[in-house]
Amino acid sequence: MEYSIGEVSNILNLSKDMVRYYEKQGAIKASRNPENNYRTYETMEVFWLLEAVQHKSWGIPISEIADVRKNRYDQNTDTFLSRKIGELKDEIAYKELLRGRLENIREQIPLSRINVGNFWVRRTPAAWTCHLVTGRGDQYDRISISAKESRVVFDEKNIPFFENGFIVYDDRVEWEMMIRKDFADALKITLPETFTFIPEAAALCTNVDIGEIGEFDPKVFEALPAYARSKGYSIRENEPMRGILLGRGYDDGRFHRIVRLNLPIQI
Repeated sequence: MEYSIGEVSNILNLSKDMVRYYEKQGAIKASRNPENNYRTYETMEVFWLLEAVQHKSWGIPISEIADVRKNRYDQNTDTFLSRKIGELKDEIAYKELLRGRLENIREQIPLSRINVGNFWVRRTPAAWTCHLVTGRGDQYDRISISAKESRVVFDEKNIPFFENGFIVYDDRVEWEMMIRKDFADALKITLPETFTFIPEAAALCTNVDIGEIGEFDPKVFEALPAYARSKGYSIRENEPMRGILLGRGYDDGRFHRIVRLNLPIQI
């Protein structure tokens, strides 16, 4: 039985151009109708093409299908399938990691404003950071992230796991990009030597709304160490107060910038 390219296209839900491409790559062979020189395909070639479509879906490149069939089919198929299975395992692991990250953000953002002015103690996870920009209130120096750092931070797979962090000093705030160590390890990120490691620590925390653009006064950060002293917490010396940006945007007609402050303390 012979089939025209249009019939093959309809049977396998492939475009005619794709049928021709499989043929060009050697996955199938066409005959020619002696009357009009149009392509025709024997039933077995349709079977070959059906299998080729399956092989492609398994991760075998179209350009490799002919060689896989002709030489050590079992071994070659096993090699491609093993590689595809490994890729799928990595993809599943990444998506599971991302799911957990997004669930955490989803829980965190709606509660961020509710927790403004509240205080609690938590253990902050170990993290890696790189400098972004120096700020004094809402006045900022030039952004100084390097090209090497930018390639890591803004990589498509990495960026969902980075946070906007900062360090509080008396005269300025050093903004940085921060990623938890467990995320960096799971993603197998090779970090530039310019990244700084921040170990896990116990911290007294609070949320602060630094308000509209132009309203930010770093003095609002003084409430946390003042509270720590009033409650008798032992503040760790030589370890600055850090924080992360939880969210910024309009709500109830007003622009909010909610940050969480972490003040290292002795337990």
